[in-house]
Amino acid sequence: MKQTLLFVAILVLLSTCREKFEAEQAYQPGSILVVEGFINVGPGITRIKLSRVTPLNAISKLNPETAGIVVIEDDADGTYALQHRGNGVYESAELNLDLDHEYRLRIEAGDETYLSDFTEPRVTPLIDEVAWTRSQDDEISITVSTRDPQNETFYYKWEYEEIWETRSAYRSSWAYENGMPRIRTGDEVKAMSVCWPRRQNRDILMASSAALVTDAISKFPLTSFPVSDSRLGWRYSITVTQRALQRDEFEFLQVMERNSSDLGGFFDSQPSQLLSNIQCITSDQLVVGFIASYTSQKKQVFIKHSQVSDFDYTTPCSVDVLEVLLGDPQLPIYLEQALPVDAIYGPFIDDAPQLIGFTIVAKSCADCRIVYGSEPKPDFWVAEDNDDVE
Repeated sequence: MKQTLLFVAILVLLSTCREKFEAEQAYQPGSILVVEGFINVGPGITRIKLSRVTPLNAISKLNPETAGIVVIEDDADGTYALQHRGNGVYESAELNLDLDHEYRLRIEAGDETYLSDFTEPRVTPLIDEVAWTRSQDDEISITVSTRDPQNETFYYKWEYEEIWETRSAYRSSWAYENGMPRIRTGDEVKAMSVCWPRRQNRDILMASSAALVTDAISKFPLTSFPVSDSRLGWRYSITVTQRALQRDEFEFLQVMERNSSDLGGFFDSQPSQLLSNIQCITSDQLVVGFIASYTSQKKQVFIKHSQVSDFDYTTPCSVDVLEVLLGDPQLPIYLEQALPVDAIYGPFIDDAPQLIGFTIVAKSCADCRIVYGSEPKPDFWVAEDNDDVE
């Protein structure tokens, strides 16, 4: 009995001693500015993304900073404004900045002003090759190779954008609006039938050759997917952007990569103080980011499903096509989830067939925009296919 009472007393004591942990440096919501991107010198635009981080004790998420003013400054008092394009993304025009100047970023957000350090532009070596291979376990793997003949770069980072063509399993030739059937126009059917989804990498893709005999990276893995993936349904494009890194930025990104792996998000609440080359010059507000100036290199690769032997992609729309008559009281309910595909005709009256109903399928099977959005066809798509595109 004494042992039992002692055990109960210890439990009561422990339960009364527990307090909620508050991190010593937990910050106010939205107080930390996150800056992503780089100053693009030479051809191309500069794209900077601004976000705010939630408190350490909150559910981790990133909120775009949409009311900022972002300006590139050079060491000769030149300034170049970026425009907000939505969702915290700010872009410049085609500036073709001179390699003979140093550059920094000035940001005004809220009541604060932030400045990055001036950095001397670094020239990025050419991409040797973006290649794809098919493995024995039917995986398509895409890799990048590069080298610097001058042995001066050592640190590299890549980003990519995938665009592919996908087509609806069925074509909706008819519409039923305000209680009346209507034949769709050719442009309307085409817009519903062919889509061009886009996807950008979310991981940090970087490598170093500093420990190697030569400044070269061979077959660095960018992405992979099964041969049955919808990306190979018709045509697939990947455009890889390469840029050099300063050693300081490489080490900064290594810390970010570790935090992303530990916490599940690139700019989730950070467990450690990050070294940054951006400072708030109007207060002691924290800022996370590393902005330097570089040239960049791009290379694009196409894959058609005809290039992949034994291609076996199958549409997920393998459901049966249903038939419904115009007089069916359930027709409006069906058409909340389905689209008419073809007409059903009854007996001829006055030498003309009478429309009496439709065959219907699920909306996502006849309108690819429902799943993939309505991004326009890329300008390069027609040229790549010698104008042979529907």
